[in-house]
Amino acid sequence: MHRGIWLAAVGVAVAVGVTLVALPRAPEWTTSSPEALAEFEAGFDAQQKVYTEDALKHFARAIELDPDFLFAKLRYAALLRELNSNPEQANALFAELAEADITALTPRERFLIERMRALRDGRVDEAAHILDGYLANHPDDPHALHLKAQIAWNRGYLEEAERLFQQVLRVEPNWVVAYNALGYIAMTQGRFAESEEYFMSYRFIAPDQANPHDSLGELFITTGRYDEAADSLERAIEIRPDFFASYDHLISAQTAIGDFEDARDTIERARREGMSDDDVFRLTCQVEFQELERNMEWRKILEKRDSECVTGFVVGSAAVTTHLAACRLGDWDTVQSIEDEAAALLATMQRQGAVRDAALLQNEINHMKGVRLAIKGEFELAEELILAADRGLTYMETEPARFKLNNRLVLVEVLFAAGRDVDAHKLLTEVRSVNPAMAEDFQEAGFRVLGLDRG
Repeated sequence: MHRGIWLAAVGVAVAVGVTLVALPRAPEWTTSSPEALAEFEAGFDAQQKVYTEDALKHFARAIELDPDFLFAKLRYAALLRELNSNPEQANALFAELAEADITALTPRERFLIERMRALRDGRVDEAAHILDGYLANHPDDPHALHLKAQIAWNRGYLEEAERLFQQVLRVEPNWVVAYNALGYIAMTQGRFAESEEYFMSYRFIAPDQANPHDSLGELFITTGRYDEAADSLERAIEIRPDFFASYDHLISAQTAIGDFEDARDTIERARREGMSDDDVFRLTCQVEFQELERNMEWRKILEKRDSECVTGFVVGSAAVTTHLAACRLGDWDTVQSIEDEAAALLATMQRQGAVRDAALLQNEINHMKGVRLAIKGEFELAEELILAADRGLTYMETEPARFKLNNRLVLVEVLFAAGRDVDAHKLLTEVRSVNPAMAEDFQEAGFRVLGLDRG
């Protein structure tokens, strides 16, 4: 399933860890029930705050109150698909909407349902024409502008997305989630001061929502401002104790400075608030392996090679850390087995159309191969693969951003080992300009992640 395409079909905005929806307080939605309309609007309000479980409940209630409320069904089906909570029900609702009479709906409702139908049938070009045709007649509709901006963002057309999100704000200055989108676009491109301005504006307008504080927390982690990150993320959790993304990001801030016991306490807090068992397990693995790596306990890491942390999560820090440990200890059979498992998983992802996850895994594979080649002394080939990983990674999300920076520090070490000190110092300066704390830790470790000798 192409998640971004399905969600974009109804104007739900999703990108790398951020879900964005915003609507005016008095939209034109077709229902005969004032009570259903109130639930529907409450659902939109919940989506605007990125409280998707609440939104599901409100949309479901709206449908109960008015079984003919077609657009509520569309929103509900899209969220079910997004959360993968009930794909059978989502499919049934989409099928119902494909056959429904939409002549009495508002122009906006009609266009969004018609576009969904085109996408459902695989008529992607027609779906684009439907959106462009609606915008030609309604150029100032923030819903359609936001949708077009989100599509551009999902496809990597950042300049177009930025222009469109800015147009949304010119049309509707209080459409706060556009500030969030613009902040992430700027962060993706390394424009961190601009990103902070957008996130600050978002927080100023919506201080009682968790997401603006969470977004700032991600920016602060990427730029090494860990205390500020923790404060911002704790504020998000205070506002919304079940806003689990903020626990995830807070753990990243804590492990970045070696506060592993605090990170375990944060996992326990999240578990008590209802975080899923899968996420609790994932975070527990993340903390355990990052602590072992920080302490360079390579043998202990290899002893966990067959644990579910590694075999169950090829995409993630446990497998990459285990690969590094095997390289450091010269266990080339284990190195090869991890690379083979990653390649098999990549092929599966590509067959299933999991584009985003496949891209992330490809970057990790390139990084791991580069590490292996560097430790074996093949610096030129290692540099090519590490650079390929760097090109595929951005600064937008917390853990991929940390991985990008660490990948760049590995390349600094490779350049030093190859005797290219000028190039190494130039790249280290670039890393320091983004995250001075990581650069300082690297320097204190003797400019080593892999343990290579200086050339």
